[in-house]
Amino acid sequence: MVGMKDHICSTNCMFCRVLDNPTRAKATAMRPNMDSQVLERVKELEQRSLLSNTQATLTSAKAEDLEKLALLDSLTELYNSRTFLKELKDEIKRGKRYKRPVSLCMVTIDGFKEISRQYGALTGDAVLKVVAQVLRSSIREVDVPARYSAEEFAIIFPETNTSGASVVAERIRQRVGTQAISHNWHNLKVTASIGLATFPTHAREHDELIARSIQALELAVQRGGDRACTV
Repeated sequence: MVGMKDHICSTNCMFCRVLDNPTRAKATAMRPNMDSQVLERVKELEQRSLLSNTQATLTSAKAEDLEKLALLDSLTELYNSRTFLKELKDEIKRGKRYKRPVSLCMVTIDGFKEISRQYGALTGDAVLKVVAQVLRSSIREVDVPARYSAEEFAIIFPETNTSGASVVAERIRQRVGTQAISHNWHNLKVTASIGLATFPTHAREHDELIARSIQALELAVQRGGDRACTV
């Protein structure tokens, strides 16, 4: 994992980029003698703590902090879906103007719903955070990583063709698969499925590009997961 200083710098760089651009899970069992009621109590207390910290953050936030909160997903600190859509539209416009490619990757954690159901929502959140860190550390500063939905991520690759984006997608897939995730006495390893599409090869509008990349993502999942596919 990156250090706190590097993490803060990374988040600030992401934030500045938007402001400057106007236009199966495999888990070991919990400790042998750990009472399940104790675990549930820990989860409850942790959830309360998270809510309290969020309220305190909103209360004390300055104007710049509030602007960041509007752009970023609070859990992963990647861009939120609204910012992602704005950035994708802008990149497609730029791609049309200068006749340059734009690639889009959609990423999902294989079996994520089962992870959350079996180990709890907070462990699911921990998994999302780790995967978000992998995405952030695997891409260029000009690329745009976002949390697209509850369990899906998206990455915009400006001026990048399918071949170039496929290299990064494979890097992400490999790194996700090697991450050790520990939370509430659970030790997990997860895999990721990735779908990839490129403007103008596969689509000429932003919504069509999203649809084609999701189509590729679904193909990766149908084929067993832990792979990257193009349309």
